[in-house]
Amino acid sequence: MTRAEWGARAPTNANYHAVPVPYVVIHHGAGGACSTPDDCAAVVRSVQNYHMDTNGWSDIGYSFLVGGDGNVYEGRGWDTVGAHAPGYNSNSQGINFLGDFVSKFDALFITNVFLHLPLGWF
Repeated sequence: MTRAEWGARAPTNANYHAVPVPYVVIHHGAGGACSTPDDCAAVVRSVQNYHMDTNGWSDIGYSFLVGGDGNVYEGRGWDTVGAHAPGYNSNSQGINFLGDFVSKFDALFITNVFLHLPLGWF
């Protein structure tokens, strides 16, 4: 889903990097699980609000987020430097799987989504 589709706020600033990048950093949301597009869009907006309002970042920290509905939600996107992995932000894409996979690890879901990402991502 594009930023417009999930209702993103406009970033307050942006720095860019060349693509493709050599690294992909995978994260999990440690909460905020969702299973419908409406619920997942609300979780993504909540993550963006936390990153901007609490952390003081210019936008959501991740390049992309994956919801429990199977949709990929555009965060900062391809060419904008993220705020997801100190020391690697300028040369990586950050992908966040929404939900807490410490107590409930769904390896099949994660593997299926990751394997079906467009090859152009990397």
